[in-house]
Amino acid sequence: MPQSRKQLPGAEAITWRKTGDEAVILNLETSEYYSANETGTFIWEQLNSGGKTGRIAAALAEEYGIPKEQAERDTHAFLAELAKLKIIGPEALK
Repeated sequence: MPQSRKQLPGAEAITWRKTGDEAVILNLETSEYYSANETGTFIWEQLNSGGKTGRIAAALAEEYGIPKEQAERDTHAFLAELAKLKIIGPEALK
């Protein structure tokens, strides 16, 4: 599965591809794969484009017409889950 964007720091064993509205993320070390829904894929793409948490949340709020506070909670929760699964390093949570 070829990587679609640049490698995230701390995630050298991760590759991904967008399929429709979803992202399929593969950990090459563990052979585990994960699927992100449309919103998760939006956050993932923003992160892979170099976005920081605050800007990702602002873009999410604008894209989906949701309150900024909700977008911030959703972004933090999604990124925390990615970190827990060791898909991203802790530096991506900043």
